[in-house]
Amino acid sequence: MFPNNDYRSDPAMREVYEGTDILRKPICGIVSGYHDLPYIMVAPSVEDGKRTAEVTGRICVSPKFVISAETLNDTFGDVFDPETFDRDIEGRLFSFFCANSRNVKVESKYFTIQHFDEPPRDYLERMADTLMSREDTRTGLIFNPNLRYYPVSIDKFIAEIVDREFRV
Repeated sequence: MFPNNDYRSDPAMREVYEGTDILRKPICGIVSGYHDLPYIMVAPSVEDGKRTAEVTGRICVSPKFVISAETLNDTFGDVFDPETFDRDIEGRLFSFFCANSRNVKVESKYFTIQHFDEPPRDYLERMADTLMSREDTRTGLIFNPNLRYYPVSIDKFIAEIVDREFRV
């Protein structure tokens, strides 16, 4: 369940990984279509769990498999701004790289965090309705139980997409 990135070794990360709910996945993904995966992640605010923190961004994946020494060891700290998450996960590798024996280059772009005075689950439902009404089939929608560990949820999001695409 935690390929090559042993989230079981840390109870907080295991809880985040298991508590991450991927509500919407892009219809087209990394290989079968787009290499630019927009996402909206909703989490309880760190300051007040009754408020919502929304993390948006795009995961950009190389259109071809890249074989180089530097792509084999990308960590959360290499892809995301380490100032925005808990230091305990900065050096951890993305699990989907080694688990699937796929070498791709991943970048995080257009990263933003906003806070809203709305309960997280209510906001999540509203965002799901908004994406559906826009007929948006590209944007992922993710619930993250702990904002401090949001890269773990992003890792799960990408891993599920990669797993789906390489099962063929």
